Amino acid sequence: MPLRMTLQTQLVLRDLLAEPDAERYGLAVVDGTGLPPGTIYPILTRLETAGWVTSRWEDVDPRAEGRPRRRFYRLTADGARQARTALAQVEERRRRPGRASVVRSAGAEA
Repeated sequence: MPLRMTLQTQLVLRDLLAEPDAERYGLAVVDGTGLPPGTIYPILTRLETAGWVTSRWEDVDPRAEGRPRRRFYRLTADGARQARTALAQVEERRRRPGRASVVRSAGAEA
């Protein structure tokens, strides 16, 4: 099943692609996108189910750290490639002359 490229999914992918080889924990993605955790985590789960992202729990003692364990996410090599392609397709659709003229026409009437 193809991923829906919602604006929120695009923001998450752009954030992950900023450092495609880095592991990021969920709240870092929240900070990077400005989206709430209730939006981020379902997107990360869908990306993982699709094989675009892998995740792992950090191996720490929550009591010793004074915080809950973090779950780290990283783009797979294939996921990074697919994310770039998907984002390029979204951008291409935005740039289509027919769509831009519709937007201009609607704005001109306002």
